[in-house]
Amino acid sequence: MKRYEKVMDLFDNLNRTIVKLPPITNILIVTKPDSKLTKLTKELSLWLLESFPGITLYVDKRLQDRSAFRYKEIVEQDPSWKDRLQFWTWECYKDPAKQIHLAVTLGGDGTVLYTSWMFQQRVPPIVAFHLGSLGFLTNFSFESYRPTMTNIIRGEGMNLNLRMRLQCCVYKFKDVAVPDPKSNGTSSQSVNGFRPRKSETEDGGMTSDSDDDSEELWERAESFRKEEIIRTVKEMDSKHGAEVADLGVCHENGQTLITRTPKPKLEDLIAPTDTWQVLNEVTVDRGSNAGMLQLELFVDGIPVTTILADGLVIATSTGSTAYSLSIGGSLIHPEKNSVIISPIAAHSLTARPMIIPGTKHLRICVPVTSRTTAWASFDGRHRQELGHGDSIMITASRYPVTTICRRDQSTDWFTGLTQVLNWNSRVLQKPFGPHL
Repeated sequence: MKRYEKVMDLFDNLNRTIVKLPPITNILIVTKPDSKLTKLTKELSLWLLESFPGITLYVDKRLQDRSAFRYKEIVEQDPSWKDRLQFWTWECYKDPAKQIHLAVTLGGDGTVLYTSWMFQQRVPPIVAFHLGSLGFLTNFSFESYRPTMTNIIRGEGMNLNLRMRLQCCVYKFKDVAVPDPKSNGTSSQSVNGFRPRKSETEDGGMTSDSDDDSEELWERAESFRKEEIIRTVKEMDSKHGAEVADLGVCHENGQTLITRTPKPKLEDLIAPTDTWQVLNEVTVDRGSNAGMLQLELFVDGIPVTTILADGLVIATSTGSTAYSLSIGGSLIHPEKNSVIISPIAAHSLTARPMIIPGTKHLRICVPVTSRTTAWASFDGRHRQELGHGDSIMITASRYPVTTICRRDQSTDWFTGLTQVLNWNSRVLQKPFGPHL
């Protein structure tokens, strides 16, 4: 059994086990800086400072000067609280001494997603209090924060929900540069390190051979580039085995896109421009383009299909109740660390959502034959354009999100379906009358 399959089995077993958290000393409180939530944050902070002397709190820096928080009054009430009530910024996560042992969210599902986004590697356990509009991921009522926090800090056994995240690596394709035939040889561009030969003209000037035959130059450059790719891949193959490269052809002009696989060192060829850990979904859509988007989907290096649609949503089991659900995707129990692929307004009626194991490696590529470029977003953040030949590699992340269950994983999930999403809620059909 492969290593990541063993990890998935460990997740399944842990989701059914009552766990005691290690000692908690640093607690992070995440909330929106509005007046109502600021007052509730102050209430929770004061109670924690009074009840647990060994606890250090980290509160949003934006709350320090808020009149509703009244930081100066808190410090005047007990001067020792000045060292125990800290204000976090993004720089805090670079300091190992400020390791967070527990994250408390006051808000809705968006606050939980924001907390997950803050920790792009290890995520502390999250206890989510429902103070937002939806609250599918927020299982606890704020009115019961005292017994809830007491049980957690004192190390009482509880059920945990390990939510799989997706690691999304964005790869930018380096297109081949060719001389502009309209430039009359006044400028020439290198083609992946290959520059056309130059010769002297009768008047002593320099001209490129491509002026006479730019098509020949293109063929020579492509041949040179393919030889370099094959040579590099063979070198890597002799060092790292058969899994060293994943070459995907983007249809036209022999252009080859090289992407990363788990073990090979493809950084010598191309490196990802961005890498994000995603809890809900990664969305690739047509953006403001009016035309239909063309996307190529690969699973474990195997070309699966070319999709013509407005976009594609790759969601986790946690994200199956979000954007994926609104476009017809199925609901997935959080115990199943699966991935659902949902097309957005597909041109083909047979393009239906598909659920695959979370251990699969996905790649979404924008081929050069697509009439439009694509736009990608990760949990609704860091939206960026994907040009022709660009791709996204999607794999299971090494850093899941741990949320604390109110009861247990299944009970919380089914309760959310019926009470929050109102799943299959309707007026019951009347029974037949006694005359029938």
